[in-house]
Amino acid sequence: MLFSTAWLSRYVELPESTRTLTELLTSCGLVVDQVDEVRNDTVIDLDVASNRVDAMNHFGVAREIATARREPLRPPDTNVDEAADAAAADLATIEIDDLQGCPRFVARVIRNVEVGPSPAWMVELLEVIGLRPVNNIVDITNFVMWELGHPLHAYDLDLLADNKIIVRRALPGEALQTLDGTSRTLTADDLVIADAERAIGLAGVMGGANTEIHTRSTDVLLEGAWFDPQLVRSSAQRLGMHTDASHRFERTLAIDGMVAAVDRAAALMAELAGGKICRGRLDVKAEIPEPASLSLRSARIEKLLGVAIPEGDIRNILERLGFELAKEPEGFEVTVPRHRSDISREEDLVEEVARHYGYERLPNTLPALRAPEESGDPMVLAERRLKQVCVAAGYREALTPSLGSDEDQAAFLIDGQEPVSIANPISKDLGFLRARLTPGLLTVVAHNLNRGQQDVRLFEIGNRFAQPAERGGADERKALALIVCGPGQATHWGETDRAPDLFDLKGTVEAVARRMGWPAWQWKAGTHPGLEDGCSAELLLQGEVQGWAGRIASDAAERFGLTLPVWAAEIDVEDQLGRPPRELRYSPLSRFPGGVRDVSLQLNESVSFDQIEAAVAAQKGASLARFELIDVYQGDDIPAGQRSLTLRFTYRRDDRTLTAGEIDSAHQAVTSHLVSEFGAKQR
Repeated sequence: MLFSTAWLSRYVELPESTRTLTELLTSCGLVVDQVDEVRNDTVIDLDVASNRVDAMNHFGVAREIATARREPLRPPDTNVDEAADAAAADLATIEIDDLQGCPRFVARVIRNVEVGPSPAWMVELLEVIGLRPVNNIVDITNFVMWELGHPLHAYDLDLLADNKIIVRRALPGEALQTLDGTSRTLTADDLVIADAERAIGLAGVMGGANTEIHTRSTDVLLEGAWFDPQLVRSSAQRLGMHTDASHRFERTLAIDGMVAAVDRAAALMAELAGGKICRGRLDVKAEIPEPASLSLRSARIEKLLGVAIPEGDIRNILERLGFELAKEPEGFEVTVPRHRSDISREEDLVEEVARHYGYERLPNTLPALRAPEESGDPMVLAERRLKQVCVAAGYREALTPSLGSDEDQAAFLIDGQEPVSIANPISKDLGFLRARLTPGLLTVVAHNLNRGQQDVRLFEIGNRFAQPAERGGADERKALALIVCGPGQATHWGETDRAPDLFDLKGTVEAVARRMGWPAWQWKAGTHPGLEDGCSAELLLQGEVQGWAGRIASDAAERFGLTLPVWAAEIDVEDQLGRPPRELRYSPLSRFPGGVRDVSLQLNESVSFDQIEAAVAAQKGASLARFELIDVYQGDDIPAGQRSLTLRFTYRRDDRTLTAGEIDSAHQAVTSHLVSEFGAKQR
């Protein structure tokens, strides 16, 4: 936000040098981003925190300067000289239909104004901070907003139907042409200012063109109100409008701040436009809560800041900032001014004291450290262990946004699935809750590939969101996604890099399940959106599909800007993370040697290895200790549609050494079962 030093000097004595001023403002939390010389003025660009709406005006910044320098603060003159011949209540009426959306509306009537150019001093102050002068009436409302912080609006009283203001919700489809010349269609969620016939302004955002001040205007109704921040923000975002007024209303202004602002603006209209201020304010309001009251203990200040601050300094600082203090045995009872909506607890008050006491005066003492408490939540502990397992497998964790575009998500959704949309997206590309983790990881892979990093191994554990059957919200479940890309790194000088494939993912997934103590997922060839046909598989548990794995399809790869083949797996782990941890039991290694037998079986390609595993498990016997696939062969001596699998069996017992005959007998039983089960031919 831009602030004029010439404007600030109207309320407080400034330091002699601009550098001293910028250092002072930065030390009290109003960081200076830039300083520019504009005409005969110095303009400071301040980074005002979003919760510091009290500092979004020149008087608020001057209050900070006066407190930091312990200088007197000179408030602007808000005294009004009311005319005796007419009362405001006789000329206009105010009605509020929605006291939640607008709990207070204050107005004054100024008659016989002469609309014309603003004086040079006001024009110059407005222009140096980037505002365009319009006329003296409009410029006064802008000047007071940037002076005291509360937005105002001036209506041509003669253009108000029945001289009435009504604060209400918009009618569905109601139209309003705002001051920027744009016609806008409103909904019942919008709060509007209306007269007896039509909407004349969008509350807290912008006034309407149908009652704006023009050169022939003579009587003015001056509005100062408080509008619900959520309603203002919702309307501004839906309509794509962001104004100086909405920026302030969205951040919870003081509910009584409009009183001084309206009086100040009315006095300026009388002075600069020759107007006559009618007797009395129009003030319609709901029950206004009392200001908050907080305890501030001297011991708490010392504990947090590490130094005892004299009570005189505490009182001086807080009272200059507008707080009221009453002495208590342990410190003070502090009444929070309504313009400080950011103050809600004792620690906030301690921060106020620290800011203006001076952080540089606090001792440089390291705090006492204590080990963080271990979470007792089984889901948290299981997720932490899962991350450790994935890291041990050679993957790095990625954290991607929970929001994305529907186009990116749709690439991996089956027919009938829809991502969950959000009501007020911050951008087109972040309008939907993610139904899959993979799209987010693919953007990370593309980012790495574009920067020359081709060997990428990533994992993410995060929530996925799906439309529930009743279409009233979103089902949220935890999932694990794995991404493999690039040639990998040779482990020995005599080895060469190789491209990853589905078996790299399969090995990782199986290792994860084994180390987590989960049931092993069954792998089944299948198709899935976003994956290449013939290079993908489904992961099942007790017959239900829990995930998928495969190579990213060419169209999806092109969409995400991938220049190398990428393999991905995504699995629902919500139920697995919630399982009680498996009890581990120690089994000693056998002291007796084992015997190894190999067999090569020629069988149809349609027979998958998991089928063979299941058949071996059914015929395992007491002596079979290990079973593995060591070779797959297809050549001229193997008929089309078939392949040869070489299987290795290890036989061992824990109580004695097996004889060769026992090993041969057990091996013959397993081999015969496989030949019979799958119509295989032993080679």
